[in-house]
Amino acid sequence: MWCGFTSTNFIDPYLLHDTMNGERYLGFLQNFMWSTISKWDNTDELIFMHDGAPSHYTRTVLNCLDSNFPSKWIDRRGPTSWSPKSPDLTPCDFFLWGP
Repeated sequence: MWCGFTSTNFIDPYLLHDTMNGERYLGFLQNFMWSTISKWDNTDELIFMHDGAPSHYTRTVLNCLDSNFPSKWIDRRGPTSWSPKSPDLTPCDFFLWGP
């Protein structure tokens, strides 16, 4: 399951029925996530962050993020480093998904 949120918006949960890989994650970004957030105001202020799942690090996914969030995405190989143990950057790990 995937979901997203900002300080003012929530992206409905997206159920993934197959094992996630780079191709499926890219399809999700292009066909679900972009179409959802493109309807919001102030998308130029968004910063995208995802976790360390292997499917997030294929060349096509990284290129897609560079195109849609130029210099405004966070992860271990992105323009802004991801701090995996920081409670302020991974709030779902502490209140939604549980320890």
